[in-house]
Amino acid sequence: MSGHSSVYASENYAGAEACIACHKAQGDAWLSSDHYQSMQRADENVVLGDFSGTKYTFGKRTSRFFVQDGQYFIETFNQQGKQQTYPVRYVFGYRPLQQYLLETEPGRLQAFDVAWDTRPRSEGGQRWYQLQDESVTDPEHPFFWTGYYQNWNSRCAACHTTDFEKQFNSETNQYHSTWTDVNVACESCHGPGQEHIQSITDKTYSSDKTGLKDLGEKLVFHFNDGDPIARPQQSPQGPSLALDTCGACHSRRSELKELSGTEPYHQQFQLEGLDEPLYFSDGQIREEVFVLGSFLQSKMAEAGVTCTNCHDPHTGKTLLPGAQLCSTCHAPTVFAAPEHTNGHEGADCLDCHMPERVYMGVDARRDHRFHRPSPKHPNSSSPCKTCHGDASEGWLTNALKAWPKRQGASPDTLGEWAALNQRLSALDVTAVNAASNLLNEDKLPSLEEAALVEKMVVIAPQRMLEKVSRMTDDDDPIIRQSAARAAASLPEASQYQLLLKLSQDPIISVRAEVASTLLSLRPQWFSRAPQLTALLEEYQQILRDSQDHPGANLGLARIASLQQQIPDAIKLYELALRIDPQHIPSLLSYSDFLRSFGNEDKARRQLELALRYGSDMAAVQFSYGLQKIRDKAYQQALPHLTKAANSTEAIPRYAFVNAVALWQLNYRKDAITVLTEADTRWPGNYDILVTRAKYAYQLRDVTALKTAVKALGEYYPNDATYKQLQRLLN
Repeated sequence: MSGHSSVYASENYAGAEACIACHKAQGDAWLSSDHYQSMQRADENVVLGDFSGTKYTFGKRTSRFFVQDGQYFIETFNQQGKQQTYPVRYVFGYRPLQQYLLETEPGRLQAFDVAWDTRPRSEGGQRWYQLQDESVTDPEHPFFWTGYYQNWNSRCAACHTTDFEKQFNSETNQYHSTWTDVNVACESCHGPGQEHIQSITDKTYSSDKTGLKDLGEKLVFHFNDGDPIARPQQSPQGPSLALDTCGACHSRRSELKELSGTEPYHQQFQLEGLDEPLYFSDGQIREEVFVLGSFLQSKMAEAGVTCTNCHDPHTGKTLLPGAQLCSTCHAPTVFAAPEHTNGHEGADCLDCHMPERVYMGVDARRDHRFHRPSPKHPNSSSPCKTCHGDASEGWLTNALKAWPKRQGASPDTLGEWAALNQRLSALDVTAVNAASNLLNEDKLPSLEEAALVEKMVVIAPQRMLEKVSRMTDDDDPIIRQSAARAAASLPEASQYQLLLKLSQDPIISVRAEVASTLLSLRPQWFSRAPQLTALLEEYQQILRDSQDHPGANLGLARIASLQQQIPDAIKLYELALRIDPQHIPSLLSYSDFLRSFGNEDKARRQLELALRYGSDMAAVQFSYGLQKIRDKAYQQALPHLTKAANSTEAIPRYAFVNAVALWQLNYRKDAITVLTEADTRWPGNYDILVTRAKYAYQLRDVTALKTAVKALGEYYPNDATYKQLQRLLN
């Protein structure tokens, strides 16, 4: 276990013992926290599972848990499907479940996917159980425990230790990771402590020169003038504790550099947006999103509330139990009154406004959006189903419509947002007007604004051009990142100007989004615009810092290909697929790359693997259909192209190619039908409109031709093809 003992990863970090020596009360509180228990070295004091030789069988696998010479071991399937014994090096967590980290090779730790349920036996606990379904017990499954998705070094360590340094060697595919404290300790939040200790020693310490990270200010909230909601007396100043400290780990995000522990959030991370399946379309949590994305949607965040207004920073526990805590800012005479609870005796604020969702089999976590159940979106009534599980959707909707309205309550803006977000997710063009009106009110949290814009620009790119352009000047990096993503759906001339402007943004998360968008759109722009050279170099470094992720190597491979560094590109593609052999974007991109150099056979093998692992993905079906066309197996191509075009993940090109293939194979009415449906789904797409008109003309279908030409003229009145067809009709 070289590099896994008490080796300090940085001389600037002092370690928790040094902190506790002076801050005993805070240290004692921390010792009772989940942060302290986030990870511990495996020994008899912390291991809670039954390692008495117990066997656990599930799916294709039987695992045995035992102790030998004071060391804990698990015997289970290895990557080849053979039984192998692995040492347990660390435990992960302690309630309501505990996982175990196994060392599969020196320096590489994997989170074993059979966990110990630590709840009392009376609650169903004190048992081994499988975290996912039985399919993951197959060594070929992408989530098999020895694979990339269960690797501790790349996916868990940064938020479960203090001062973690990954130290991944891409040449050997090995880790030499180090850290200061084995768990989430003092310096995870306060930053490196050596300068603080030195200032005490040198007697240079002062309140404005502490030597520690500035955590920001916790506002105090007061009731005033009969207002049933407490308000702060000032606006937040300085850094945001929720975003820059707690959010660093309590969020679904990607890392942009080796973590510093002191830099602002958006200079280190990219926050995931409110997209399904991470969130439901009403913004409630669905997958494991770890709080921040939910909290930033809330009125609490808007008002200046931060984590420590509700949670003790050292124990992590809430300052008061349940609704008692809510009543410190929401007057119980109003919010616990029958008029607010609609007569529901024993109603609890948390159950209605912070519904729970169970993860990892037994771990119930609350949604921190603090949303108001709304009749405007079906999932918004999900908290009600805790007690009204047998009620119909209609009954729940009507019950919420009839709920007493508190005098002075704000409009149900987020319920309206949720309804529109769902309609836009289904590419409902009729939702664009209402969504535009809601955006113009400027009342939405940034994440919710971004979610609408990124869907609207796909449906109505010309209409969204001005809005996306304004977003490039927004104060919030979340909005500017969204502008970079939205630019991908705009006309090419507009894309370039917007992305060029954002490439100079002061925030690295915005610049990274620009680089990613450019690579997926027109990578040659990097060579055409010298001012983008620095951006490309910065993005390469971001990707190099994450080379234990397949996506990072895919990005580097694309850049190497762009720069005509062909051997390097091949090496990077192969590394991506060594880390995750089932990484669909890498398989598809590598196939295209190989084909460009005439290696058709190997390119075809990548597509066959992609179809094997990702047959439910539209991009896979489309790429495989094109391969069948290149193989001149036209009839075999059709089912794949049709699946791609009909998928919820489809883009206009999939429908266009599907229609062309149908036409060429003499299924001409079917081709017209595909184009007509595509025009409804993606109104204004030039290729679809022109092709629909041309095919109607060739069929001599005057009615269809008039409809198609009229639609083309609405969007492209100066187009030469439109004018030619218009003359024919006249």
